[in-house]
Amino acid sequence: MIIDTSAIVLKSIEFSESSLIISLLSEKHGKIPVMARGARRHKNKFGGLLQPGSILDVTYYYKNTRDIQNLSDAVQKKPTWRIHRQIEKMAIAMATLELCEQLCHEYEPMPELSVFLTNVLVWLHETNSNPGHLFPYIQFRLAQLAGIGIAWQLNKDHVASVVNESEQERQFSCYLNVENGYISDKADRGLSLGMTKSQVDYLRYIAEGKKAGLLAASFPAQEIRNLIHHFDTYFQFHLEGIKARKSDSIFEQIL
Repeated sequence: MIIDTSAIVLKSIEFSESSLIISLLSEKHGKIPVMARGARRHKNKFGGLLQPGSILDVTYYYKNTRDIQNLSDAVQKKPTWRIHRQIEKMAIAMATLELCEQLCHEYEPMPELSVFLTNVLVWLHETNSNPGHLFPYIQFRLAQLAGIGIAWQLNKDHVASVVNESEQERQFSCYLNVENGYISDKADRGLSLGMTKSQVDYLRYIAEGKKAGLLAASFPAQEIRNLIHHFDTYFQFHLEGIKARKSDSIFEQIL
């Protein structure tokens, strides 16, 4: 069966001297592995289209008895090439693609996640903003799309912005209650991770739908690293097979 569908390249693995195995997030079949024969040759019909993060229209031959399908053709659907020219964009994109690749199951369409990932990649391609601390926002949204969304149980007074006053900071308390999946001012008896005022201010932007304000705000690098780790712990607790990302080393260069 010949399948024509839109798809995002999640991962590319070298196979033999001339071919690649590509993990696609396709509209038709969800995550699907395909063989791109000849893609490693100097002259090939795919050109540079099979890089992770490419948004394509693809054609592949599908057999339900085959583990890896055969990619026949690919054309660019939306440009994303600027992502690969800036390390900050590259770091966010690679970490996002790695997490999405782990969240998706083969041959299980996830249309909402696919739309979100497309929007993230297109935005990264087009934006002039520095996306260096955007990844916790992406983690938070992907948790929602994966069906393990984190509930917000803090009132506005509790998350109101605080001028850097040490006494207020010492009195502040907030926790990501991992087992029950919510953020509140009290820790559960199970696994609970303490959060700083700066981290909760970050999440306040998300809760209020103010992504533009989030990008304009300034957050300490270590606070962002710790928040990423908190959300990674959350994913690993609720979903099997979530592993450390190879691309995380790039964050050390941008945070």
